[in-house]
Formats: sequence, C-alpha cells, structure tokens
Amino acid sequence: MATSPSPKITESDVLRQLADEIGDWAPGELGRTTLRQVLGLMFSLLSESERRAFLARVPEDKGNGCYPRSLVLGSTPVEVQVPRTRTGRFRPSLLPGPYQRGFSGETEALLWGLLLSCRSVSAAKNALRQMGLPVSEKELETVAADLIEELELKNTAPIDCDLLVLFVDGKYVEIKESERIRPYTIYVVIGLGRDGKKHTLACLPRPGRESLEEWKKVLRSLLERGLRRVLMVVQDDFSGLLPVTVGLFPKADVQLCIVHLQRNAKRHLSKGTAAEFTKRIRALKTAWDQETAAHQFDELCDRLQGEALTFIAELRKKRDHYLAFVKYPDSIRRSLSTTNTVEVINKEIEKIRINSGGYFQSEATLKLKLGALTFGLENRRWRSPAAAVAEALHQLNLMFEDRFEAEES
Repeated sequence: MATSPSPKITESDVLRQLADEIGDWAPGELGRTTLRQVLGLMFSLLSESERRAFLARVPEDKGNGCYPRSLVLGSTPVEVQVPRTRTGRFRPSLLPGPYQRGFSGETEALLWGLLLSCRSVSAAKNALRQMGLPVSEKELETVAADLIEELELKNTAPIDCDLLVLFVDGKYVEIKESERIRPYTIYVVIGLGRDGKKHTLACLPRPGRESLEEWKKVLRSLLERGLRRVLMVVQDDFSGLLPVTVGLFPKADVQLCIVHLQRNAKRHLSKGTAAEFTKRIRALKTAWDQETAAHQFDELCDRLQGEALTFIAELRKKRDHYLAFVKYPDSIRRSLSTTNTVEVINKEIEKIRINSGGYFQSEATLKLKLGALTFGLENRRWRSPAAAVAEALHQLNLMFEDRFEAEES
C-alpha cells in the first residue's frame, strides 16, 4: 500500500537530515563515499520521514524496523533501507512496485522467464552467462530473493476481516534435499473479497504429506491475521477437516468439492454406475432450490444404496455440505461447487514440476516459483472480478449483510 508524503516533509528537511548524517561520519570517510551510497542514503531518509508522517496520521500502527532492498535509479544500482510498520499498511511512495527495481520491462521479463523456466537459480545464472546479456547475476539473485520474501509476507500479512469465500486445497510435490527426494505439501487458501477480487491468503510448502494438524495451523493463522467473518468455505473432504472448518467458522456454509466427490465415486462404484452418478450430481447445479436439490440427492442415494453401502451412508451424512452451493446465485454456482479456483494454482505448479524434472531442487526454489506464480495471478488474471462473480456480487454482499450485519444490529 503506497502512502502519500506528508506536506510537512520538505526538501530542506531532507537536506538537513542528510547533512546531519554526513556530518557524523568519521574524518576521511566522505572522500571514500560513492554516488551510490549518497543516493541510497537520500532514499532511506525520505522513506523514514514519510513513515513518521504516516504514523502521525495512524497512531495505532507502530514502526517495525527496516529491510534492505536493491534498486536501480536510472542506470545506477543502489542499496537502500526500506522502513516498515507492524501492520504492513505503510509503503514508501518512492518505492517501485513489488518485483520492480527500475529494470526495463524487457529485462524484468527476461529475469522472470529465466527463474520460472530453469530448475534452479544456479541454472538461471548459467543461462544468463551463456547468453552474454548485460544483466548481472546479482540482479537475478535480487529478483529471486524478493520473490521468496514477498511469498513469506503474503503468508503472514494482515488480511481483510470480512471475506465472501475461502477456497482451500492442498498440492503434493517432491523436493530434493541432500540427494534424497522428500514429500512436501503446499497448503493453498484463496480468498474472494467483498469487492469480487481473488487474493492468495496462504501458499505454504510444508514437509510431509497432507495432514490435518497442518491444516489446523493454516486455518487458525487466518483468524490470527484478522479474518472474522466469511460467507462460505469451499474444500475437499480431507479426513477430519470438515469438523475443524465448521468449528473455526461456525456461521459459514462449508461446501465439499463436487469434483472430488465424483472422483471418489469412481473408486466405490462400477464404471457404469459411476457415470450415472456423475451425470446426476452435475444436474444438481440447476436445481430450483435447496429443497429440490436435497430431494434429488436422496433419490440418488436410495438408488445406489445396494452397491456401496458405506460410501452412500457417508454421502447422506454430508448431504448439506455437498449442496451448500445451491442457495447461491445461479451464475456463480459452478465456481462455488468445486475447489477449481485453487486448482488454477495447482495446475501451474504441476507444469513447473514437470519442467523441473519431476521435483523441485530445493525448498527455496519452490518458494520463488510460488512467489512468481501467485504474484502473476493477482496482478494479471485476478486484477478484476471474474464475469460470473461480477454478475452475482451484489447478491453475495446482500447475503453477507443478512447473515452477519443484521444479527449484530
């Protein structure tokens, strides 16, 4: 979030601070000072002054140190200290956007392309050397480090207290560690805001296969980061996850993914019966209302009772969670009935995995690719609400207000 400089920050203020700073240097130190250092100091002082003005306007926020960043001013690379606040709401107005360091568009595209297509940062460096291009390996390392840092910030930054939908799913991958291949799970949560835009709330790689304990940590962290009210949570039927989600979000509808249900049916039913099951489940998306959908669902369970008794018994218990999407507007039912929103990320991860030889070279390599992937989605594909969401957005917000705000008034 960029913030506007305070009108009290004047040129003379910054020059006075710069003179005071230089005046504290040891004798002879000024003669060894380069233009890069002076530019970096000037940027840092301006940013610090802007943060003081921001904190004066937002006293509930607090300063939280600085972090180093490399920039290119004109053709001069400089190292700066960027001040930040605890909430993460402050961003110096002089600072370029995420991943933008003053490189030309062509250079930025080249570095991103190399990092996404190569198996590791080292491989990208080798490609850079072989091409003989006027881009330094340091710049490549800087972009890679920023992608990892931005992913970490995305996984910890404060989030909106009100969201329309959470889409939750996990992705299994493998990472090479000390000449051994280890299993990892990427825990992904996408949020649909009340403005209709999607945002990555969590994209966390964790060692081991998908586990309920890790999901508890991920979902609880959303509450710790500020989430309070959500209209719907869409997830698969991972063992034990449903009661956890219901407990953490008691007023939310919890929708179990219809696509995962169809896959499970193929394991429990004969080929012909599974095909009929899929056809009838898809037809539920056009049901007039929840009562009609529930009646059709029960009829389907009665019809298949004799072929898979245990499977059908589970379906009956979770019927309302498979049909939660039916109470929502027609234009968005398809989107709310599955975890396909997360599958967009999972499919891209799968492409990168295949291009990387079937596994990732390290956890850092996976993180930088996830950082590039999520940033690209939010700043391109997800910059505006999807057409189906835009059509239903007014109704969704009315449903949100009826459920939450009417109860609190």
